[in-house]
Amino acid sequence: MVEPRAELTIESYYRSFSAGSILYYAGSPARDLFLIRDGRVRLLKRARGIERTTGLFGAGDLVGEEALLPGAHRWATAEAIEPVTALVIESDTFRALTRKRPDVGEGAMQQLVRRLRRAEEQIENASLPDPTIRVVNTLLHALEDDEHNVISLSPLELSTRTGLDLDGVQAVVGQLRERGYLDVGDQTITIDDPGALRELHELLALKEDVRHGLSCR
Repeated sequence: MVEPRAELTIESYYRSFSAGSILYYAGSPARDLFLIRDGRVRLLKRARGIERTTGLFGAGDLVGEEALLPGAHRWATAEAIEPVTALVIESDTFRALTRKRPDVGEGAMQQLVRRLRRAEEQIENASLPDPTIRVVNTLLHALEDDEHNVISLSPLELSTRTGLDLDGVQAVVGQLRERGYLDVGDQTITIDDPGALRELHELLALKEDVRHGLSCR
């Protein structure tokens, strides 16, 4: 088993990727994990001939965790959408590192739990035909991880999490802003009254239930 080098030489594990470069391709053997220090990475998956963004990750996020499974292959392609610096380590080295640094393993576990929650959110959104309720649903999920009602969400990330295209996301966010539910800044969304947003979600959900009930008659 490969032991990690001394902590003083951890910089030797970092690699830089230019915007548009590929960290790994779908279907390739999964040998390394990528811990992002700077920049953003998106995961791309091709389905029915269309390539879609299935995840967006930034500083502090772990990408390529399937490398922890023996003989695993990449399930998606990872692309740097801006200049990226990432800690790139083999799975055996990562396991050894977590034994010496339990906080690293704890952080990785927390990320995987959040990723499972995001997957459940995307499945839930896929069952909602109305774009507005998809966006509201995602914003309410994002609020669960924030104490100050200020959500750091780029249009691309909101598009990924709702399953809507960028134009659709921007149209819904614009409508919600005009109606006073939120304020939009540079890569941030501020929700002054979460209770009002939850009431809107309940109203939209009720409309969907009524619409579904009528369509089943």
